[in-house]
Amino acid sequence: MTKAIPLIIFACLWAGAIRAEQEAGAPEPMLAAASRPDSAPATALEGAKAGDSAPLPAAPSAPSPGATLPQWPLPASGTSAATATLVEVADPAAKLPPVSVAPLQAVPLYRQDELLDWIEQGRHLKQVRQDRCQLTQDIEARAKVMKIPSYQFLWGDMLAWGVCVKPDAEQGVKYLWAAADQGLAPALEQLGRYYWKGILVQKDALRAETLMREAASQGLLKAQLEWVEMLLAGLGSPLDYEEAYQWLHGAVIGDKALHGRAASLLSRLAARMPANAVARAKAMR
Repeated sequence: MTKAIPLIIFACLWAGAIRAEQEAGAPEPMLAAASRPDSAPATALEGAKAGDSAPLPAAPSAPSPGATLPQWPLPASGTSAATATLVEVADPAAKLPPVSVAPLQAVPLYRQDELLDWIEQGRHLKQVRQDRCQLTQDIEARAKVMKIPSYQFLWGDMLAWGVCVKPDAEQGVKYLWAAADQGLAPALEQLGRYYWKGILVQKDALRAETLMREAASQGLLKAQLEWVEMLLAGLGSPLDYEEAYQWLHGAVIGDKALHGRAASLLSRLAARMPANAVARAKAMR
């Protein structure tokens, strides 16, 4: 009994010390002991002998000075930069050079007057390419359904030379004839030139003369120049000289090159005509 009293006093003092350490925020004796390598196995064993349901796992020992700490992944909310390495991911598109793409502008349908001007200047196919073939379906509809001569001519040339469509020379010439049958002078001139020089069709002097003379009679300068050239090449008849001279002589030509060409052709044609026929042709308007 005398020996038990000191033990009870010692236990009370030990419990009071534990409570004071807990209130001061110090680690529990078990954990504090676990942090010391020399006491960790004994403490765990004592806990098991005391009747705990499961032994307490030993806490990892404190790393020695100079040891390398393992790099654990940071939690989603972690902000520490000490144990994480940030890798900058560059945007691949940011390194590509800027690409300039011209926006596709809607092209209005060609007016009759501007289309005829382009045809007479020989730039109608160039205009279609320049407009990126946007009006191909509209051109086809106005040629096939509405049967507008200028659009028949344009569609026929597009087919003949494969501009914005698959080449089809047979259909192209067909539409050129459709425009010529309606009296379109550029279509008459082009078909006359094709039959004269054998372009897309076989040479046919009679058809070439008929078509070119008709186009020249409508005042188309290009046809008038070519008609005189055909006469000088032996096509047609001397009876056609005076009329051809009259048409070309009365033409107003602003282009210097064409003006010089016309003067040369008239001079050569006049050399084959009687003087009175030349004077008569010059006097007529």
